[in-house]
Amino acid sequence: MSREGLYSRKYGQVILKNVKVAVGEVRELGLAPGSHVLEIGPGPGTLTRYLLEKGYKVTAVESDHRFVEELKILFTDEIRSGNLVIIKDDIMEFKSGYFDGIIGNVPYHISSEIVFRLSDFDFKRAILMFQKEFAERLTAKVGTKSYSRLTVNAQLRYNAKIVGRVSRNSFFPVPRVDSAIVSIELKKEFPNEKIQAADTIFQKLFSARRKKISSTFRNVSPEYADKRPGDLSPLELYNLALTVLPYPVSDP
Repeated sequence: MSREGLYSRKYGQVILKNVKVAVGEVRELGLAPGSHVLEIGPGPGTLTRYLLEKGYKVTAVESDHRFVEELKILFTDEIRSGNLVIIKDDIMEFKSGYFDGIIGNVPYHISSEIVFRLSDFDFKRAILMFQKEFAERLTAKVGTKSYSRLTVNAQLRYNAKIVGRVSRNSFFPVPRVDSAIVSIELKKEFPNEKIQAADTIFQKLFSARRKKISSTFRNVSPEYADKRPGDLSPLELYNLALTVLPYPVSDP
């Protein structure tokens, strides 16, 4: 079966056919040879090949059994040498741990889930490709149209920036949107438990994002009262949320 024939809408798959994009993604990892890299959804192995050529040790997690079987044939020698481990699993269920790098072209429909799944891992840098609009929300500046609850949650956990933009014509089948490559590094400033608790407040604030904060929560500090959610930085929103939570949240 051809690689294009392996495409399945069930898994939200599009196949990257522009090898220059794959080479650029691997280059953005910027890790030393011998580094251990987790590849999310390798598909037919476009990124996998360049990761191995860079001298990385790769753990590739793929949920589609057809791609798993093809990868085992394509990379028999690399598997035998121990440079490549292929695991049939859902990345949302895969056991977390430490990796020097994480890389993958993420299915659009689970982009948000994968972004926050990253916080269960420890890593130096992740290079992930998302739908362009999602990447712009992830990296948005305060006060812009793209600034959202997603932005706040992501930027409290990570330093994220767009490092490349990719035309829809780089994929088969051609999706309806363009993509962007995002570099992500862990912040580790705020405990996940506190961010998750604060998110209950972010949700209420951004569901009424055009209203002043005092319209959503009474008795807030005067410095926040007349502002709208999109006017405050992730750190300001985090501090605000902790003051209005109905219960204290202690560090784990």
